[in-house]
Amino acid sequence: MGLQGGIARHDGSLSVEPGLLSGNQLIDEKKIGGTVGGLLGYNWQQDSFVYGLEGDWNWIGGRTSRFASAIDHDNNSLSTSYEVNWLSTFRGRAGLALDGTLLYVTGGLAFGHAKNDVALIDRAADTQASFTENRTKIGWTAGVGVEHMFSQHWTARAEFRYVDLGKTSIACAVSGGPDFNGCIRNGYRGEFSNTLKLGLVGLAYKF
Repeated sequence: MGLQGGIARHDGSLSVEPGLLSGNQLIDEKKIGGTVGGLLGYNWQQDSFVYGLEGDWNWIGGRTSRFASAIDHDNNSLSTSYEVNWLSTFRGRAGLALDGTLLYVTGGLAFGHAKNDVALIDRAADTQASFTENRTKIGWTAGVGVEHMFSQHWTARAEFRYVDLGKTSIACAVSGGPDFNGCIRNGYRGEFSNTLKLGLVGLAYKF
């Protein structure tokens, strides 16, 4: 069991069906923040081959938000907010131990809570179309790492991991004035995507 922390790059995006906007159909943002959490696992060793199971939970500080005007030919405004505020994974791990140093690969399931909100604003008509989700998403993760045992019970590690929380299709909603560019009438939908790149270091106690 142990503690880990590091940096997290969060990539959030909304892909909008053609027709709602006259300009770019992909609305994406990126943010680098911090992450910290704990881990728990169990390993087996046969000669130099090590394999095991591991789970962890991390707080993620990678929220990104932006407001922009004149995003398309109709001079509509845009408000975005993408956030994954926590992440948990359950993974397999396998590698080779060389003189107290373990080189390994890892991969498995990822669970993260995403809060995504994109609003397209027509200031002239005082109306907006919005796509919103606030839910726990399930995806996958894979990575590589190195762990060194520097005493009988203590190890230090460094790890890079990629996380994909999948895609979610969301129906367009309208508030304020008239139907924004036929958002409701034409049944426009958007697809949210959240991915993370994690650079982690950790300290663990081996029983």
